[in-house]
Amino acid sequence: MARVADQRRIALSARRKLSAADRHHASRLACRRLARLPAVRRARRIGLYWPLASEIDPRPVIALLAPYAPVPCYPRVVGDALRFVAMHSAAGWYRSTLGVHEPGGWTHPVEALDVLILPLAGFDEDAHRIGLGGGFYDRTLAPARDLAYRSPTRIGLAFECQRLALIEPQPWDVELAAVVTESRVYRRRR
Repeated sequence: MARVADQRRIALSARRKLSAADRHHASRLACRRLARLPAVRRARRIGLYWPLASEIDPRPVIALLAPYAPVPCYPRVVGDALRFVAMHSAAGWYRSTLGVHEPGGWTHPVEALDVLILPLAGFDEDAHRIGLGGGFYDRTLAPARDLAYRSPTRIGLAFECQRLALIEPQPWDVELAAVVTESRVYRRRR
């Protein structure tokens, strides 16, 4: 676990060193790559996140996908997992006790999503992910992790500077189909 904590610290430090202008520019480039993925273009409901601090911003993808009319859904912590609120039914936003922007309104389980865009602390070339340490996404996805028909396509979004040499996945880690950065798409190798 010490290795994971060290890797998280290194990747987050690299991310924090980016200027606001660089983060904005890279977010737009990464969202353009994301919007070209077939799974994303086909999606009817897309789970996104509201970026915290220096996280890459997934929100530009919604405008890029306007011709396909997907419904963006944002997470809210319910118990120790996440549920998702469709933007068209959101009843105001508030800051949670964890400091995260969350929508009010009726929630849906993760299985209602076609695609889920996940934030991350770090990743490697095989699309392994280190999260921020809270375990919310892993707990949320655990019940449906091996059921392709009930689990959304999971795609990480990150800055290229967050790439690490090698991540050893933990047994509880939910696999990603890909990680998208401003430079390229890293796909999980089978």
